[in-house]
Amino acid sequence: MNPPSDAGLQAGYVVDDVASASLTAARDWDWVTAELTMARGQAYVLQHILRNRFFSAVMRPAWMSRCPDQAIVRKTIAQMSEELVYDPAIKAAHTKILWQMGRNLGLTDEQMNSVEPETETAASFSILENLARDWHWTVGWMGSSIDEFVLVQLPEHNFRPERWKEALGLTDEQVFFFDYHLTADLEHAGKKVWEPMRRHLTPEIEVEIRRSLPLLLESARLFYAGVERHAQRLTAG
Repeated sequence: MNPPSDAGLQAGYVVDDVASASLTAARDWDWVTAELTMARGQAYVLQHILRNRFFSAVMRPAWMSRCPDQAIVRKTIAQMSEELVYDPAIKAAHTKILWQMGRNLGLTDEQMNSVEPETETAASFSILENLARDWHWTVGWMGSSIDEFVLVQLPEHNFRPERWKEALGLTDEQVFFFDYHLTADLEHAGKKVWEPMRRHLTPEIEVEIRRSLPLLLESARLFYAGVERHAQRLTAG
């Protein structure tokens, strides 16, 4: 293996900056650290169903189609397979346990299959699709995994299973979706996972990643704003 170039060594600082900025920004995103209620729980599952489909059908294929690194592509395809088809660790697709989580919260299959994006959710997807299709593929990769990094690294995030058990009276079995994903996401995002991109980066691409970061973070903020809006509608209705 060739030693990393000067540009590759500098790229580590880019990843550090992305990670640090993401954790700082996430503390101000709607829903993330709000009081967890049944409406907020249902809203998250419903809007997350849409994001799950978007990532697998639009976001990841868009940036992967321009990624020259076979190992990264193969790993991402395997991740998509686990999401949609089959994860041998749990003998089911992640979508299956997501739907079961929704049922545990009182949602029906009809509600989950017919959910529509809130305005903010749709705006979030539009930003990400543009970045994945038109910017460097590393921007798309980070855009499809920043939230997973936050879920693992931010202690007070509402994704954590203990919050659902305490706030909504759920059992360990009923929060399995969140418990398992905190483990799975360790393989999907973060500085160690993003390390392979270092050998592909140039100073110009570093600049592009830094330019994209405010957009990536805004897209994440909008997604959670959409979750919060949906929760307010459920509470009112």
